[in-house]
Amino acid sequence: MRNAMRLIVLFVLFIAVSCSDKPIEPFELSIADHNQSLKRWVLFKLSNEKLIITFRRELENEKDSVLYSTTEFPKHKIRQLSNINIDSLNVLYASNCLEHGNIRSFRFTKNGKSIPISLENYYHYELSPVIEVINGIVPEKFIMYYDKAELIKEMESCGEFQIIKSWEEYDNEK
Repeated sequence: MRNAMRLIVLFVLFIAVSCSDKPIEPFELSIADHNQSLKRWVLFKLSNEKLIITFRRELENEKDSVLYSTTEFPKHKIRQLSNINIDSLNVLYASNCLEHGNIRSFRFTKNGKSIPISLENYYHYELSPVIEVINGIVPEKFIMYYDKAELIKEMESCGEFQIIKSWEEYDNEK
């Protein structure tokens, strides 16, 4: 009985170590935090290799500047994000009860394909955790406002959602 238990433990350890050694599939996820009134925005760009936060200006003759950059982050969480199936994503996920609030613009690039995605007061079980991962990496001054519990609560109380597969479909619905 003891030998069987040891074999099981060794097998589990072997699987855990071999899985963590696999390379992370390349991807890039960008999140724009835009402030229209100030003509500026902050771009959070997370890939399988690094995280870069850039301050982007929209005014003429102003240069962008890198605010923060790191290659140190939890690989297991990055691996989960790299496993997102880009073909399963839609371009718009919106709660119909709120017009303003938690609105995020994403761009997901993987396998040579890139898709813009808008989450408008909507918790997406694959994409929303990206904000949590980034917030867990960056210094406090770069944390994006994000209240997962409140967002889920608002979604549950609303119950009406708009999910659009493509921007062409969105244009045709108008």
